[in-house]
Amino acid sequence: MSKTTTKPSAKKTVKTDAAQFVEATLAKAEFKHVMLKELAVTALNARITPRTKADIEGRAASIEGAGLLQNLVVYRMADGLFGVAAGETRRLGLNVLMEQGRSAAGVPVTPEFSVAVLEVSEDDAYAISIAENVQRSNLEPADQLESFRVMAEKGMSVERIGAILGYSTAHVKKCLKLTTVAPALLELLKTNKINFDQLAALGASDDHQRQMQAWEKGDYYEQYRTPKALRESVLSDEVSAVDSDLVDFVGLDAYQAAGGETREDLFAESVILTNRLQLETMALAKLQDAADVVAKEEGWAWAQGRCKEVKSWGDDAKIYDVLYAYAKLSDEQNAEVEQLESEKKLLESLLEGADADDEWEHTPRIGQINARIVEINEHAEINKWSLDVRDTAGVVAYLQDGKIHIQRGLMKMEDIKLVEKAEREKANKETPPSEKGLSQVLVASLSAERTLAVAASLAQNSTVALALHTFTLTRRIFGKAYFSELHTSVDSQRSNCLNQSSDAGSENGLANQKLNALHEGWLSRFPQDWLDGFDWLLEWPQEDVLALLAYCVSHGLDGRECQLHDNRVGTKLARVEKALNFQIGDWWKPTSANYFSRIAKDQIVDALNSAGRAGNASDAEGMKRKEAAEFAEAVLKETHWLPVCMSPAEPP
Repeated sequence: MSKTTTKPSAKKTVKTDAAQFVEATLAKAEFKHVMLKELAVTALNARITPRTKADIEGRAASIEGAGLLQNLVVYRMADGLFGVAAGETRRLGLNVLMEQGRSAAGVPVTPEFSVAVLEVSEDDAYAISIAENVQRSNLEPADQLESFRVMAEKGMSVERIGAILGYSTAHVKKCLKLTTVAPALLELLKTNKINFDQLAALGASDDHQRQMQAWEKGDYYEQYRTPKALRESVLSDEVSAVDSDLVDFVGLDAYQAAGGETREDLFAESVILTNRLQLETMALAKLQDAADVVAKEEGWAWAQGRCKEVKSWGDDAKIYDVLYAYAKLSDEQNAEVEQLESEKKLLESLLEGADADDEWEHTPRIGQINARIVEINEHAEINKWSLDVRDTAGVVAYLQDGKIHIQRGLMKMEDIKLVEKAEREKANKETPPSEKGLSQVLVASLSAERTLAVAASLAQNSTVALALHTFTLTRRIFGKAYFSELHTSVDSQRSNCLNQSSDAGSENGLANQKLNALHEGWLSRFPQDWLDGFDWLLEWPQEDVLALLAYCVSHGLDGRECQLHDNRVGTKLARVEKALNFQIGDWWKPTSANYFSRIAKDQIVDALNSAGRAGNASDAEGMKRKEAAEFAEAVLKETHWLPVCMSPAEPP
């Protein structure tokens, strides 16, 4: 997870307030010289995060060259030594010089070396230490929390602490509250394994066990460690056993056996589970087990259990790419399904007006038929994924309506580049040039770019857009379950396409530029209250409404795929392309970024040869792959050459 630490905010005057306090306090301090051996480390130094060896040696070198330029701030301790409240790194630097027999500005550093100090009271020492660190903007969150705690224990009011250090009273109160969270979380803060915002979210509850459970829940899924998710976890802590899919899935007995507590629900004559986090953690463990079984049986690269399905939008779209494949029944399976459905229809007709004996005879068979049809469809759903896809993608088990559902074909965004590189290296080493193909990640990227281009064209053709959208609705109302023809979605697929082809610079491509321009143009025509209702559309000319519909429909177009079909990319788009008289060359050109650098070098050479540039192909053979990719882009830039995979496909 990210180790970024968000430091607690302060008022704009923080440095001024801290500086004024230090200046006023030191003006009353006693100036004196003490021996180096009389100086000691003290717990009243506000900095608790460790100093690095490099920090100390760097300070030693500075003192060796220029001497000690700034007085140390000390206070007299009970044992007679002087505790260093401000200047501990300088003291450590002097110790290094003493241990190594070195000098400070020409004066040998010995245990009796004279050090200029300002002596203050013990109460002022700690406040000065904090103020000095704040003034230098290097007081880490863990240091700040500990500093506030110590000052409060010394009897300082929150108003006094805030006045000294330049923080608001509300901020000081929040930080003091956070000093009471689970000690293990404070240790994580010291090492930047949890940030301040996450800690503040967990501090919404006083229950240390609940705080730790909310944090540990992120071991299964990192999104559970966002501040919002952590806060919801520690606050939403109870579940009624009545009509709870989660309780039914985990089991009340199992929950209680694991130490989960309940309280009586007088109104529902049931119980309330008081630890939602424990219940969800147990559910995630069961879901993970289910996902592991599927991954092992079917050969997926990874498995994950989570409470909800992975979506192709929102936060999920930043982490996963939902791959697409379509289940297709074989001729034999289609014949069997048709036979089963005919038998089922006959049995259902016999049940109309039948007596109890007939129902007892026919009902079990109908159940068997339904189970077999489900089995056939599930088999097709599994087999639609190629072994290549399973080798790199994963499977998720999630809970819906109290049952485990399996979602297949998920690619982690972080793995896409690694997979593409591995496939390219494998192809270069093991596959003869004549048999080399395109990686599934490149196919997915190219199909996403093609989808964007077709969408930009469709957005400007209301006739085709209206027909396609009408077909989508017709298919949903009149169609059958397994239908692989392209259709539109009510959800925008544009961001998914951009994510899938981001490495190819599609955000700056012609298609996305056109879609952006259309978007801004339409939005500028909307009335201020356009979200309140559709009455304003009734006042628009019909042709404008249809044009707007075309733009909206274009966002639902999805021709993404991860495998070539008939050696073509985006074959699902063929019918739409034909209706639009679409030419991919008007929108997309092969470049080093979007194509050549993502194929093997001998494929680059083949591309130059196929474009009639045999001489250039010969030159490319002597280049490294990256250089050859850039060379091919430059050579073919002004031509109309396209790779075979991007040439138009024949509609099915």
